[in-house]
Amino acid sequence: MKKHNKNLRWHTNVHIYGLSLAIGDAHFLIDKIKAGYAYTEYFYNIDGEREGEPEGFVNEVDNIIGKTVNCFTLNKSGLGWFPVFDSYAKGKEYLEIDGYYIDYGGAVNAPYFQRPKCFFEKEHIKIINSLIEKALENKPIFTLSFPSKKILFMETKDKVQFYTEKEITVDYSKSTNKVFDQLLNISNNDYYPDKKKKITFINAQHPTTEYSWDFHIDKLSSKKFEVYKVESLVKDIDWYAAYYAKFHMDEKDIYKRKITSNEDQNKMDEWLSKQPLANEMKEILDLANFDPNAPEIENFKTTVDLHGFLHGYYLKAV
Repeated sequence: MKKHNKNLRWHTNVHIYGLSLAIGDAHFLIDKIKAGYAYTEYFYNIDGEREGEPEGFVNEVDNIIGKTVNCFTLNKSGLGWFPVFDSYAKGKEYLEIDGYYIDYGGAVNAPYFQRPKCFFEKEHIKIINSLIEKALENKPIFTLSFPSKKILFMETKDKVQFYTEKEITVDYSKSTNKVFDQLLNISNNDYYPDKKKKITFINAQHPTTEYSWDFHIDKLSSKKFEVYKVESLVKDIDWYAAYYAKFHMDEKDIYKRKITSNEDQNKMDEWLSKQPLANEMKEILDLANFDPNAPEIENFKTTVDLHGFLHGYYLKAV
């Protein structure tokens, strides 16, 4: 059985505003940005304009099975927070990463930053390691190439997106190495020569100001990582739902019907009435028999119908 570094720890929840999350070789992605119009020229194949490439976001998982690529994308159709766990190579602690676990199911089921206390505890890490061990019994689904030995997580936009109180501009006219160093310094809040001066970040839905959650950048232990699909230990809706309800959502009773107050229902109705396609949206909800008070288990069933018992992806240094 293949072994992996079990010294995983939660590192960040990478935030996207509504497009897709790109994960790949930092220098490769920076070069795509430097070339201009990264979204339309690389990240997204609009209406199949780039002949020979699938329509949609570049290198979505289902399109790269068995391939070696410099980048892949995870799309969840809207705002999302992707929990990311990592481990350091032995002797390179806090310097080089040898493993990443990206929780796609966490982004789908809990579309917000906050996680309960148990999410960060040893019991959860132990379960994640068991999920990864089971995944490693199979072949990798594809391979990621990192010629620069550096990784970048970013939303599929024309530049690495982040927001600060005092505007900071990354100079993409500089060499790729210098752009990487600038992004790394911004990520570590080590941008200003005066160490006492710090960046104040503006983070959507999560008002922490010390760090940006909108991108992640780091150095790696290898130029090659195998990517494994991580699924439930037990492919059963109750197991899947119990896991995410406990460790990501702090939901105590996923089988009990919810109660929407009159005040909340009025707010929902008012919001819907102000949408440009309000009548059409209402018709769609009616046709789908949408029930705002349905127990949480119904949402989990919908997720499993769409994605199977997928939890996420494990990147293992080779």
